[in-house]
Amino acid sequence: MLIQHRLKNDVRYDVNNGVVTLKGDVPTPTQRASVEKLAEQVPNVKQVVNELEIKHQKATSTK
Repeated sequence: MLIQHRLKNDVRYDVNNGVVTLKGDVPTPTQRASVEKLAEQVPNVKQVVNELEIKHQKATSTK
């Protein structure tokens, strides 16, 4: 699935005791959500920690 969306080189993951941690950069918020849903569907995954960042998104702050 990551290859199909051309994200193979942009998304890294680590699995520990059924917890998948996603790291890397994706081009859109939609793809960030899609990768998370994909990880949730893998058998024996109990939790997904999504640390993916959206490329070129400017940081924001509140006062």
